[in-house]
Amino acid sequence: MLNIRRAWTMAQSLTQPGDEMSIRHTRIAAAVIAAIGACGATGAGAQQPAAPAAAQPQQLDRVEITGSSIKRISGETALPVQVLTAEDIARTGVTSTEQLLRSISAVDAAGITVSANNAGLNTGGLSTASLRGLGSRRTLVLINGRRIAPYGSVGDSASVDVNNIPIAAIERVEVLKEGASAVYGSDAIAGVINFILRREYTGAGVSAEYGQTASGGGSVTTVTGTYGYGNLEKDKFNVSVLATYQKTAAIYGADRDYARSGINVSPDSASDVNNDTTSGNTWPANIADQTGATIGNPRQGNCGPISVTSPFFSPNVCRYDPSPYVTLLPEAENWTVMAAGRYVFSPAIELYAEASYTHRDIFTQIQPVPLSDQFTLPPSNPLFNVSPYNGLNTFLLQPTSPYYPAGYIASQGGDPTQAVLARYRAQESGLRQTRDIAETPRFVIGVNGTVSGWDYNASYLYTSSKLTESVEGGFPQLTKILPLLNTGFVNPFGPSTPDIQAAILASNFSGDTYVNKATLQSLQATASRELVMLPAGPLAFALGGEFRIEGYNAQPSELLIQGDVAGYGGNQAAVDVTRNVYSIYGEINVPVIKNLEFGGALRYDNYEGTGGKTTGRVTGRWNPTSGVLVRGSAGTGFRAPALSDLYGPQTQSVSTNGVSDPLRCPTTNSSIDCATQFPTTIGGNPTLEPETSKNYTLGFILEPINTLSVGVDAWWIDIKNGILVGGVAVPTILADLDRWGSLVARGPVQPAFPTLPGPITNIQQLNINQGTINVQGYDLNFNWRALQNEYGLWTVGLNGTYYAKYDIALPDGTTEHAVGTWNANIPGPVPRWKQYLSFTWQLGPWSATLAQRYQSGYTDVPGNASDFANGVTDVPPDPHEVGSYQTWDLQASWAGYKGLVLTLGVRNLFDRSPPYSNVGAAGSQFQAGYDISYVDVHDRFIYGRVAYNFK
Repeated sequence: MLNIRRAWTMAQSLTQPGDEMSIRHTRIAAAVIAAIGACGATGAGAQQPAAPAAAQPQQLDRVEITGSSIKRISGETALPVQVLTAEDIARTGVTSTEQLLRSISAVDAAGITVSANNAGLNTGGLSTASLRGLGSRRTLVLINGRRIAPYGSVGDSASVDVNNIPIAAIERVEVLKEGASAVYGSDAIAGVINFILRREYTGAGVSAEYGQTASGGGSVTTVTGTYGYGNLEKDKFNVSVLATYQKTAAIYGADRDYARSGINVSPDSASDVNNDTTSGNTWPANIADQTGATIGNPRQGNCGPISVTSPFFSPNVCRYDPSPYVTLLPEAENWTVMAAGRYVFSPAIELYAEASYTHRDIFTQIQPVPLSDQFTLPPSNPLFNVSPYNGLNTFLLQPTSPYYPAGYIASQGGDPTQAVLARYRAQESGLRQTRDIAETPRFVIGVNGTVSGWDYNASYLYTSSKLTESVEGGFPQLTKILPLLNTGFVNPFGPSTPDIQAAILASNFSGDTYVNKATLQSLQATASRELVMLPAGPLAFALGGEFRIEGYNAQPSELLIQGDVAGYGGNQAAVDVTRNVYSIYGEINVPVIKNLEFGGALRYDNYEGTGGKTTGRVTGRWNPTSGVLVRGSAGTGFRAPALSDLYGPQTQSVSTNGVSDPLRCPTTNSSIDCATQFPTTIGGNPTLEPETSKNYTLGFILEPINTLSVGVDAWWIDIKNGILVGGVAVPTILADLDRWGSLVARGPVQPAFPTLPGPITNIQQLNINQGTINVQGYDLNFNWRALQNEYGLWTVGLNGTYYAKYDIALPDGTTEHAVGTWNANIPGPVPRWKQYLSFTWQLGPWSATLAQRYQSGYTDVPGNASDFANGVTDVPPDPHEVGSYQTWDLQASWAGYKGLVLTLGVRNLFDRSPPYSNVGAAGSQFQAGYDISYVDVHDRFIYGRVAYNFK
């Protein structure tokens, strides 16, 4: 494989005196080729040529570049491709692929899932990538140009867990910032992220790294070993093995000042910051009469130490603040073993194989489970039709209970002879703790070579992801805990007796709650060659085909199918589906005249049960003058619904905490209506139709001098029939019931509030086709390399993305403008500008990098308490603005001893805390005070690395 220095030397030897554009462009191309190497469909990568004799001209190997199947010697294609080499990655100081993707400006916070989402949303610790903010289902993630098995989390058979790819194994990352459905497949509407892993290595190496946050928690320990043997040119073979282990410590809400409280009061009445993510299901329990009308709390004014009094609610009640207990960063333990081998029989036949196994262990903790009549029982639960439950998690405290507060009830005007409803937090059941074990094997075997001028490649891929979630505490079995609560011997206002505490713990479920498995098998073949030499260059052609089997098998435990495990928000159901996918595709590149070429691609995909679609793309690349490159593309896309989108079972769940009923809450100020959780119905929709898209890019690269390159690419993505997983967001529904009221089911009118509609009993959130999505923006790339002198070599790099438009047409025909806002239907923020800026210095064995990560601010979601605090129902005139987020990283390395590299670095050098956000009440996360998709809770992170190469 070509390295940068060698490619640079070879580029210089290829240029001719007087051809300035050739000199400049070929040097850039060589550097890109050195970083890109052989992509995807080539499987085994570009072969490294033997060192040529000094008197002989050097030749560049033709290689494939992400976004094209045609081998070529010009690295800058008609498509925008960003490349991060292993050296680039090492300079960032990141410890996970999730963190690495934050350094890529085209990867947005909108539409992603991060590992912290597992706290309350049952994602299994999934971490995804979202190009252009269009979500993980529209972003195709590859390893060595081939697909990866989806993670298989609940209700998601499409998203890939990027944290299954260890940082230590990555040789480079290629980001194709253009919809590539015509080349790679239907799910590449937003673009492609191709992780090229280390596959050819000779010698041995070890490295160890340790990092610790300045604020506590979140330490990371990583150890990696590599070994390779065999030289392809001398021995005709190479075999290499890499093993890496990483341990990450957890961070909880109590560890960070900005995340330890869910109550945020605006210092300025004109700013919509008033936000409350606490819960009315608390310990000590609030009580209500049997109509649901709140009476209060016998310990009003003395709610601690577990619960609090909120300024947004009556002082007669207590509130439970889950924030200190919620996981901000899960504890994780990962290890990976990878092996790769190549054997060259002849130029016509080269056999290659790749094998890997990744094991991830993720531990997540959140607050104890709420148990009260505010939560429904699924019809499958054995208690559904049993009194006093009648479809609800009812805790009914009878006057015969020793803990019945008769005097308090009488003082509040209630009837002390009647049973009362307890809005209870199962504190004595313990914190909810889950462990997710993800096992990901992957195997590839293939053959490539050159026969009669055709470069061919054929391979078989098997990959799967098995996700097992087990409960380690805090999840009572409803058929055990509810009858116990209703005996009257459980104290809802304080500690129970030791015997009852033991009985409460004995009611907890333990063991595996579900085992999900996603599988993918693929047979694919490609062939390419230069068909004919035209006056301006060779006409090149490529064709290929693929047969793929996708599978998704979700097997919840019997108790989870019944909805008998409290804390899972409802029930789950088993699903076992597979489908066949057939694809054929072709690509052509035509040099029209000198320095002008056009390309085209066609692809046909057929998804069993959905149907087929042909997509196409045309590209153009033009050098009008010395130092100028103009490029562009136009294409169509097609994305079939994922298996889980179509066939996921329809089950009961709940919204995240902190949402309110706008029709009842301002009047009732009740925990059943305000800053609470509502039951929802979620699941697949077999009538979903495929998405279609149109993608365009147009850009230029300027190179006024050899050491400076500036590029700008404009891009447009228009999606029709967009698939909205999870339906319309609960905050969106509740914010405009005139539009979305048909999705909300209500119970009977309560006698205490005869003029109000009944309380919400369910909100429908099935997957739907929502309408159109229109996204537009610009990418900026700047690279400058100063001339080397006695003070060293300086380089400056900038990658930035500007959003001009992100419009979402909802099912009712209305359009939301998401740029510069946090949008619940993506979900996530769409900052108008994001950049990564780096300054690198090198002198002898020393090197240092100073890097800036920056995202512009955006308009926050409204505070969920603003409209009803103290009876005020008017909206503040100025919505809250989330501040911009800027951090600086510094790293220094020394390589003064052969094979040894010492590195010391600091991420977030100035210990910048995340800007405040109301998003904890927006229905997409359980953490309060900041947005988990927008920032890194490590804060200041200091790390050291030692690496030794035995070559």
